[in-house]
Amino acid sequence: MMFQRAVAHFADGLLYTLLIAALLVAAALISNVLLVVALILAFPGQVAYYVLTQRRTGQSPGKKLVGIRVIDESGGVPSTGALVRRTLPLLLEYFYVIALFAMWSSPQRQRLGDRWAHTYVVRDLPADGQPDAAAQGITQPA
Repeated sequence: MMFQRAVAHFADGLLYTLLIAALLVAAALISNVLLVVALILAFPGQVAYYVLTQRRTGQSPGKKLVGIRVIDESGGVPSTGALVRRTLPLLLEYFYVIALFAMWSSPQRQRLGDRWAHTYVVRDLPADGQPDAAAQGITQPA
């Protein structure tokens, strides 16, 4: 599942880059001051992107694409605070090298942010609607 996570991360990064590029072009056409403001907001905007896209279902567009989702220890969608905690370290792990080492050293294949937020990435519910083994006791590595 680490490959699925990497593909999801790449897809989300590409989508966010396209969104921020469109915003920056629009801001640059309006004024240099607005361009600077947009550049400053790009960093917290990335945290907002992950939190807002995962808050309702535990899936960002990239996670939905590859069929995985984020859950908390009870198997539900993580709180906003937990999503912020799991996203902040991702900004340091962005090139995924640190994240890969963190996942390899974790029995549940958690990134540093997942450990801090007590969240897990699992396969999405199959067509029969039954949670997978990882969501039922979180025993399979994600």
